[in-house]
Amino acid sequence: MEQALIFGGLSPFGFPISERLLEEGVHVVSVSSAVSTNEVEQEEENELFLGRNALFRSERQKGEKSFECMVIADTFRLDSERNKALEDKIRNTLASSTSIQNLLFLSSLEVLGESDASLRDKVPVHPVSAIGNAANKMELFFVQLLREIRRKEAIIFRTDLNLLTDRKKGKSIAALINGLLEIDHEGLDVVHYKSGQQPDAQVNEKIRGLLPDRYKTWL
Repeated sequence: MEQALIFGGLSPFGFPISERLLEEGVHVVSVSSAVSTNEVEQEEENELFLGRNALFRSERQKGEKSFECMVIADTFRLDSERNKALEDKIRNTLASSTSIQNLLFLSSLEVLGESDASLRDKVPVHPVSAIGNAANKMELFFVQLLREIRRKEAIIFRTDLNLLTDRKKGKSIAALINGLLEIDHEGLDVVHYKSGQQPDAQVNEKIRGLLPDRYKTWL
């Protein structure tokens, strides 16, 4: 992979993903996901850490350009008005990115609610938390958006999003995302990753089967 578009690449969840891809020598373009003044200021602060990297570029809006991979890293808000503004940004970014080969949508394990995540991607979702409900709503929005643009290939990657704000654990998850982006997919894959599990834990079975061997050490 030579280049990637990260929606929300300077957001709390997207920043470690941008860092990891840059470490791998990938050209990263981050599109702003900010929907408030505070979020704009946070992006500007994070940009200070990446802005000197020649492989990094930040854009406030996505223009037409060809990219191999795209990560939608900032995917929901608890506030309905801000969530609607985020939907519009995601729609506009994805609509102008028709040449994307590999597409990943970051989501939360809280979508599963009380369900057993070890049942893999076929388990019905029953979110019980505010985060779970918001993430579930945006997953459904994303699937509908794929239909609108007539795209079948994508990954919904569910994990504990809090881990992304931890530097060490966030680096691990970002590495797993990097590995998933190297794979060609047919159809829509829903992949779970739960940290701190045994090597053969069923909850991580699908991602173990999909990852290239060099990334499995990050599980």
